Amino acid sequence: MLERKENVEKEPGTEQLLALPSGYREKVMTPEMILKAALKSQRRKQQADEKREKDKKKTMERLLRKQESKAGKLSSRNRGTRRSIPLATYINTINGIYVTLPPNIPLPLSSKKFVNPSPIKLCGVTGCNNSKKYSCSKTGVPLCSLQCYSKNLSGNVS
Repeated sequence: MLERKENVEKEPGTEQLLALPSGYREKVMTPEMILKAALKSQRRKQQADEKREKDKKKTMERLLRKQESKAGKLSSRNRGTRRSIPLATYINTINGIYVTLPPNIPLPLSSKKFVNPSPIKLCGVTGCNNSKKYSCSKTGVPLCSLQCYSKNLSGNVS
């Protein structure tokens, strides 16, 4: 059976296959049409180049504006704070310890008296010696915890 197929295929009198049309036909173009198409293509390329240049310019302007505004903000902040605040510097090195002061500070420095901090307030509930952390919103009594708050509301205040 295989031999018959081979013989049939080798014989020159067999059917020939025809190609079907693919649906694409070459358009006949006159020299005028070719020139028009070239002009359109050139115009499109030129417009794309112009748009690209315009976008570049916009981006550059935007970036320059951002840099100017940032530089202006930073320089105005730094200038104002540096000029208004006198600066004392403490330097501790192998060679020694140095303190530099601004020229407008008189020497020798005058000593100031130590001010004691206000005494620590204690919880206002009887029998509680903890330090005050809160104040009762209703009575104004100093309190240390939620338990003392509930005692305060029930009436065990010293």
